[in-house]
Amino acid sequence: MKVIYLANFNNVPSNFVEEDIKYALEELGHEVIPVHEKDYKKVLNMKADMLLFHKAGIGRYISLQDWIVMLNHITCKKVMWYFDPIKLLPEREQIVETISQYIDYGFLVDDTWRRRHKFDNLYSLKEGIGTVFEGKVRDEFKCDVAFMGKLYGVREQFAGILKDRYRDKFKIFENAYGQNLADACVSAKIVVAPPYPTNEFYWSSRFYLTTGLGGFMVHPDCYGLKEEFEEGKHFAGYRGMDELIPTIDYFLEHEQERKAIQQEGQRRTLEVARFKNRLQTMLDIVNGKNK
Repeated sequence: MKVIYLANFNNVPSNFVEEDIKYALEELGHEVIPVHEKDYKKVLNMKADMLLFHKAGIGRYISLQDWIVMLNHITCKKVMWYFDPIKLLPEREQIVETISQYIDYGFLVDDTWRRRHKFDNLYSLKEGIGTVFEGKVRDEFKCDVAFMGKLYGVREQFAGILKDRYRDKFKIFENAYGQNLADACVSAKIVVAPPYPTNEFYWSSRFYLTTGLGGFMVHPDCYGLKEEFEEGKHFAGYRGMDELIPTIDYFLEHEQERKAIQQEGQRRTLEVARFKNRLQTMLDIVNGKNK
């Protein structure tokens, strides 16, 4: 297939995802035409079998109304892969609900929202991991417990609880990407994921990045994760803050069990959650092989 891939190609570390998706499509044997979201008008003059986009630059480079006009003029298969939790912001719901009426296929990471809205052309498709950097233990990342990501809202309270408990053995890494993220994952004994905004059928890509890069993950025990991963074998799960600290303490004390789960978690993630796996699932649905 010839795929027009409209994405945010701005060559910063936090946006390796777009490059990884492009590479994965090429690995699968498809021709990819990358177009930066700010150059969206170029899409109208291109011939391809499929247009793949995420947010399409809506609200940044183009309005929702103008994007709908464009979609009506694009004749190839139109496919959206939306990564963000939808319910958090009303404007996201409006965007997804509106766009879903003008595309052929939509793939959502937020399967909780999808299950509550009956769109025949929407499917669940989680994020995954692209480039796998080999982690190296580094002193600046060594700690008992680590949190990877931005602190905002209730996450600050979550981090505060861990800081009170583990003091200088707890570290926060807000801007670790690529090789730095891999090094942090293998240097920290435990990486924790917060309960917010996670729910039974939504969780962020941090799960796949942490496990896939060799880290030991303590993560909310979401029901939907059971489709691909086994709690206690591939990651350590917790339900509610009352279980969080005991779970962390247990695995700090049981190194051999922790390392076994760590190893199995990485193996399983790289087996089922590479971008190549995700995109093959998407293309099978788009081409009518798996609906």
